[in-house]
Amino acid sequence: MSPFHDVVGRAISNAFKQLLSEKHLYQNVQPDLTVISQTAEEVRKTLRRSLSSSQPGTRAIYPPVEDVVLMGMKLAARTWVPLGAVFAPSPTVTIQGQQYVQFEVPSINTFCPHCRGAWPFNPVYDSVCLGEGQDQWFFLGYQCQQCKGVPTRFLVRREGMKIRLAGRDPIEVLPTPKELPKTVSKFYSDAQIAHHAGQTLAGVFLLRTFIEQFWRTLEPVKQMIAKQPRATGDEQGDVYQKTLPEEFKARFPSLPDIYGKLSGAMHEAKADSQLFEESCAKILRHFEARKLYEL
Repeated sequence: MSPFHDVVGRAISNAFKQLLSEKHLYQNVQPDLTVISQTAEEVRKTLRRSLSSSQPGTRAIYPPVEDVVLMGMKLAARTWVPLGAVFAPSPTVTIQGQQYVQFEVPSINTFCPHCRGAWPFNPVYDSVCLGEGQDQWFFLGYQCQQCKGVPTRFLVRREGMKIRLAGRDPIEVLPTPKELPKTVSKFYSDAQIAHHAGQTLAGVFLLRTFIEQFWRTLEPVKQMIAKQPRATGDEQGDVYQKTLPEEFKARFPSLPDIYGKLSGAMHEAKADSQLFEESCAKILRHFEARKLYEL
């Protein structure tokens, strides 16, 4: 077994934990392999002791630190095999050493669609691993420790040293801030998912929809639409503004202004990530202020 097997295996396991706990569809991470250089000198000393004991009375020659680090990096670049997988490439050892590195499938924290909250999830040991070398697919199952319900399944793609979240069943649900109105919060959540998945233009549309659908829940806007069914979003925003105190309008972000900028990006087919993120922050400030003013 390679002297780096444990540290590389832990680095890979930690990368999977980060990916499945913190990242979203189509985002990626890679193992933190600085642990190899950090432990190289210790491994080097271990190799020296091993060579000295196997060749007593002789002066053992052991590799420089750079070669020891290279040994660890070569191991990390080989096939990754999850412990307990029901199907995986057969671990092989050749004259060049291990052609694989085993890693523990970690526990994670993610959102449970049944409990409607973020809870610890433990792996269910029926994972599948396909491919070899740096071109692999991992099918992993996780069960919520709160409700013990149907496992959530993830598809992870390895390309080189990166792993990417390529699929999830059921689809990811993001909890929305409690300040946002529940009746339309799904549009905000879906906008976040689209943005994280690299579909920012779709996220812009959904964020704009969130604002307009919120306006349509308000009685003054309902009354206007009853008289004017084809009222534009800008006209609905004008009615909404009249319901707000002057001090509120002077101090906090304007929903009609945010709506207008999102509309401009949508009509120009402009996937503006900065605008999306700034708009989310302003929307949240606006609704926090509504709570403060008890509107």
